[in-house]
Amino acid sequence: MTTAHRCTLAIALGALSVLAQAPRQDEKASKSSSAQPLQAVQSGSGAVGVNPNQPYRPVPLNRASSRETIFEFYLRALNPRQIRWGDKIDRRLVQLAEQSVLNPYFRWSAIQTGIILFLLLVCWVWWDKMRQTKWVAAECLADAINAKCIAEDRALEAIGLYNRHIEQCNRVIESQESGLPGTSPTDTWRQEVLTLKNKLTAEEARSMRLQKALEDREALQAGLEQRLRQLETLVQERQNGANAELVARLQRAESQLWDKKTPKRGAK
Repeated sequence: MTTAHRCTLAIALGALSVLAQAPRQDEKASKSSSAQPLQAVQSGSGAVGVNPNQPYRPVPLNRASSRETIFEFYLRALNPRQIRWGDKIDRRLVQLAEQSVLNPYFRWSAIQTGIILFLLLVCWVWWDKMRQTKWVAAECLADAINAKCIAEDRALEAIGLYNRHIEQCNRVIESQESGLPGTSPTDTWRQEVLTLKNKLTAEEARSMRLQKALEDREALQAGLEQRLRQLETLVQERQNGANAELVARLQRAESQLWDKKTPKRGAK
């Protein structure tokens, strides 16, 4: 930005120098015209003054000057040299255009200045981008260093815990102890409760097995009773004739039924 300000200031000083070196031909012409004396020429009953440079504009001689107004007084106070600033500014603008825009050297200098300013802008953008990149890299590096410190602290804690455990194990080995921690009353009660739960589970399993065996025996007994009823029905149908084989089968069925009932009662 400092280089741009310097370039702008140099251009402004050059324009002012061009304006200051402009010729003042109009002022010289007005001074020369006012310096020439008027020639008296007879006109009718009187005389008028004629300027040789402007012969067709006679000026009356010995005329009474009118009293100036307040506006003329302030105008003369503000502009004592009676300069037409509008025309003068137009001439200076024309001279400025001729010495700047219409001048090929000025255009070449302006192009070079624009290129330099553009390069300065590119350099500033690149510098700002690099600064942002450095800040991001610094933040990432700080995060990595913090993570490294935290990891080292955690590692030291784990190493200390491991060393204490190894030391305790070594002491137990040296003293030939079991290495199990002492049991408190709460741990004893918990152990007893766990033992009782295991026993209860075993008894429940045993009860389920006995219940299953009892159900099987009852099913077998029901089958034998049904078979016995069938045999009794068959015997009743054959009451008129003696059937030793049927009687023998009936006796065997009764003996089997009696044998099945006997262990069942003992189990109960």
